Amino acid sequence: MDYVSLNKTNRLFWLGRYSERVLSLTQYMMYWYDKMIDGSGIDYEDYCEKIGIPCKYESSEDFIRKYLFDKEDKYSLRNAAEEMLGNGMVLRETISSKTLAYLQMAVNALELASSDSAPGIELQWVIDDVMAFRGSCDDFIEEEYIRNIIKCGISIERMSLYLRLGYNLEQASKEIKKMMNRLYKSGLEAQAMSVGTIELYRMDKSEGVSEEELLQAVENLVVL
Repeated sequence: MDYVSLNKTNRLFWLGRYSERVLSLTQYMMYWYDKMIDGSGIDYEDYCEKIGIPCKYESSEDFIRKYLFDKEDKYSLRNAAEEMLGNGMVLRETISSKTLAYLQMAVNALELASSDSAPGIELQWVIDDVMAFRGSCDDFIEEEYIRNIIKCGISIERMSLYLRLGYNLEQASKEIKKMMNRLYKSGLEAQAMSVGTIELYRMDKSEGVSEEELLQAVENLVVL
């Protein structure tokens, strides 16, 4: 690959990762927001530790507002949405303007949510727009390997979040199979040690590989 191709591949991969981050964490935060409205506390300190970000929030309310909507915070959901859109804009000719429009709509919905005291509807729009982006990729991107680079990023981000947050782990084997299939179809270069760890996890059904080791293997799977 030449430099341009490598740069494009990197952006496609991270477009997938950021789109999954926005989708999954919006869903996750909507659940927590509902708990906060019901009067339940949010263990945001534990969340920050699991996700691997600094905890600089003063309360559950402060966490929800800043983590969701502060685009100046590089760890926030809003920042992830901006990164998703930024990669999409550079890739406009590859993914099509119609597909890019859904990314812009997701960011717009998140902006609207930031000024609403009850942002549930707008957050659902974010989820719907990212899902529409996924469908549009399948409709308007002709090259299968390009679709699979995006989808590989999606699967890696999803597995990373499953492992970090300790949820949906019953789906881990199914998601790993999907992730590896997408990786091989994408033509991306894989890190051999990571592949070995992941395959060992699949064969032993997690008995010989810890969740921490699996997380490191997933995060280091693709060589870019």
